[in-house]
Amino acid sequence: MATITLRETKGSPLSFAEMDSNLTNLNNDKLEVIDNLNITGTMDATADYIAIYDASTSQNKKILANDTTFFNRALVIKVIADTLPTYVGDGITRIVLPANFENLKLKSVGGHVYTAATGSTTNIQIHNESKGQDMLSTLLTIDAGENDSSTAATSAVINTSTNTVNDGNVIRFDIDQIGSGSAANGLELRLEFGS
Repeated sequence: MATITLRETKGSPLSFAEMDSNLTNLNNDKLEVIDNLNITGTMDATADYIAIYDASTSQNKKILANDTTFFNRALVIKVIADTLPTYVGDGITRIVLPANFENLKLKSVGGHVYTAATGSTTNIQIHNESKGQDMLSTLLTIDAGENDSSTAATSAVINTSTNTVNDGNVIRFDIDQIGSGSAANGLELRLEFGS
């Protein structure tokens, strides 16, 4: 803590020397944490953290690296154009994961169609073609008459033994079932990955 001479304590105006001393002491004792930090190219997802001050609770807190955007990735994939009907097949479309997905895990999935199917659900599987593994143990479904999987009667379940991905993995999107009355139009998938 800087030593400061106060006018109120002294009982008279400060001299130039006292004022200069105050400013020098403040300058010498200021906290310059950022410039003194070492640079690193890695972050431990479960041990490293970002320190914050939570003004709403007046507390110092930390956010684990695992819970930041540094370790989370989201993909939105247009599998079928909005005006085209869905159809059954493996590898309707594929993507190749970039290096910043290395060792991340599929954490959540969602799907959306732009014209709802009739008669039955639209069922989607996510398959890691590079590893030859389905990533969902319960398929992603979009109910008949609905546009989004968020309201599906049966939620998708991610297979936690096959959900880890690596740089360069080819992820394939399969449609296993379409509406029995009329197929949905368009298909967009949302995938979120984390550590």
